[in-house]
Amino acid sequence: MAITSARAYTGLTADAEPTSEGTSGTITIGQGLTVTTLTGATQAVVLAIEVDSTYTAVINLSTLVPTLTGAGVNQVETATAAGTITASGNATVIVTGDDITGSPLTVSVAVVNADTAATWAGKVRTALGAVSAITSLYTVGGASTSITLTRILDRYNDSTLNISLGNGTCTGITAAPTSVGTTAGINPATCRRVSGATYAGEDFEGVDFPNVLNYYGFQIRGSAGPGSATVASNSGFSDSMSASELIEKFTSDATSSIQTLDPTSGTLTITGTGGYVKLIVTLVFDE
Repeated sequence: MAITSARAYTGLTADAEPTSEGTSGTITIGQGLTVTTLTGATQAVVLAIEVDSTYTAVINLSTLVPTLTGAGVNQVETATAAGTITASGNATVIVTGDDITGSPLTVSVAVVNADTAATWAGKVRTALGAVSAITSLYTVGGASTSITLTRILDRYNDSTLNISLGNGTCTGITAAPTSVGTTAGINPATCRRVSGATYAGEDFEGVDFPNVLNYYGFQIRGSAGPGSATVASNSGFSDSMSASELIEKFTSDATSSIQTLDPTSGTLTITGTGGYVKLIVTLVFDE
């Protein structure tokens, strides 16, 4: 899919309020919006790349095919029941999670006098297994006194995930407001077209790119996550960034490429350094 009129928009401004004696008002300083035409660019791709600590996404700068290193890990949270019910009623279970609809969710579980911890823990597992907001994301499990939530899909660790156990209208439960993170979730290394779920050197329409001849511009923008990553090419470019940062380089010269990206034998390597981070990578080039 060919492109036309490739452009880069740049600018950096700030409002300043003079404080010297006899001055007033507000002035704007810096460079306003500048438009640079990337003459000769015929193709572009936008990639969403996710890495976690030590994981990598290596983009072949000739074929644009990614090599990903780092498997995902499913998060597991465990609550442990304690105490025998001494008066029938309802136990109160509160489940919290960053993407659980309605979080924190309060679930009332009917228990009866003399239920042991293992018995009422089983009732809690059954009750949580009937809540679609939970089971759409987690598998409810455990045995005896344990109650577990296991993430169905591997993704970054949710530090807010929690299962709180306590008395509601019943008595006898030893309150356990904080559960234990048994296994931390880790997002797998991924590289996707912004337009699709997969990516293997394909354009917006899913057609394979020919080999790249020259790069005219690239932008890497931190998009999500609490972590950080290093971005490096084997042509000498290197930087580190988090979800709040932006890297951008471009050229208006149709006869030269971005020297930090080598389309003949180069690679662009993104390595997770501080937990999960998502980067949006835009590449503009010809073929």
